[in-house]
Amino acid sequence: MKKILILLLAITLFSCQEDVKPTYVIFNGTVENSPSNSVKIFGANFEKELVISDNGSFSDTLNIVTDGYYTMRVGRESSPVYLVQGANVGVTLNAKEFDETLAYTGDVAAENNYLAAKYLLSEKEMAFDKVYSLPETEFVTQVNTINASYTDLLSTTIGVSKEFIAKESKELEYAHINNLENYQEYYRYFTKNEAFVVSETYYDSFKNFDFSETIAYENSNAYKRLLESHYGRIANELSTRENIDIALAYLKTVDDNFDNGNTKDELMFNYLRYGMKANTALEDVYNLYKTANQNPNNFAKATANYNVLKTLTPGNSSPTFTYENHKGGETSLADLKGKIVYVDVWATWCGPCKREIPYLKEVEAEYHGKEIAFVSISIDVKKDYDAWRNMVNEKELGGIQLMADNDWKSKFVTDYGIKGIPRFILIDAEGNIVNSDAPRPSSTKIREALDGLLM
Repeated sequence: MKKILILLLAITLFSCQEDVKPTYVIFNGTVENSPSNSVKIFGANFEKELVISDNGSFSDTLNIVTDGYYTMRVGRESSPVYLVQGANVGVTLNAKEFDETLAYTGDVAAENNYLAAKYLLSEKEMAFDKVYSLPETEFVTQVNTINASYTDLLSTTIGVSKEFIAKESKELEYAHINNLENYQEYYRYFTKNEAFVVSETYYDSFKNFDFSETIAYENSNAYKRLLESHYGRIANELSTRENIDIALAYLKTVDDNFDNGNTKDELMFNYLRYGMKANTALEDVYNLYKTANQNPNNFAKATANYNVLKTLTPGNSSPTFTYENHKGGETSLADLKGKIVYVDVWATWCGPCKREIPYLKEVEAEYHGKEIAFVSISIDVKKDYDAWRNMVNEKELGGIQLMADNDWKSKFVTDYGIKGIPRFILIDAEGNIVNSDAPRPSSTKIREALDGLLM
């Protein structure tokens, strides 16, 4: 009898052990023509780099905390990937044709191959400049059609789990509303009609949508982007209505709609990473975040950014540079004293930077012969030096073309706290800062700023 009890206990323990779900994911694959020596997986407070061997293969375990959407990055290319604890995930790709060659195998292959197909579909149907330039009625029709194509793809994909269908259906809803939310702003940008306003009933189709779900915010990147767009739009309206700084308007909007907590703090902090400017509202913006902040780590980062920005307010002496000139030799800011200096910080790989080039050429031509120096500073890495020289020649870039000495870590770049490009800076003839985050060439406001300095 004693032996039987021991045997039953052992069987019970063994059965309990088999029911325990592994907390890790086995992730492996092969990358052809990789520009990097690692594959990076990140998301949901998780991040890990998987080393790519000489033959292009990689394999590792990922100790993720939650099931859901993550991002896989190789070099500058990235793609969403769906991971669940206990899964064995395989992937093959050619980095030279990243999106077109992604192919998954393993336990969540159907889900991930759907995500890859969805991305290709978005590239085919969502041509941002064309779609967001459509008149309102045509735009709504088009984005509804695009949303239907995504839902059709999901419904016809064989083998996806019920859990994934439920999550992805929500993601598609959030992304669709986000497209609608962004229409007014993007239409203004792509058509250069900054006075455009949508019809009074435009937002009625989602007026009952809940923009305050903290749980959804924690679990969905699409919902995060939607809230950023939604409260950004409301903040723009407040900024215009009360004639206050847009960053201050954004913080006030979020502060009014959320109790203290992670969602409120992240919305504020994520905006301030790029939205806090060295202008007359800087102190008010920083102090409002200080009183609303609940996360000491984010507050420390915002404070470090604030300490940089307060040295860049209008009237302060500009940080200087001395960089290689495409035409030979070096050019420094001191060489340009006596001229207004409009600086463009860019790189050959930066799509938004390249979209500004035609507008920059127009502004240069319009102010030709005036006491204005148009300076473009490339922050390409050293290995792309030839790419920089070739692009300047091929696109016949004008002005003064310089290359920074240490890409993102170049002193002029760090002194200006530059975290994203393109970045435009306006300096007066005495070398003092006019605007450390000046209007882009595509904005009519740059002409107003230049004309004001030339008076």
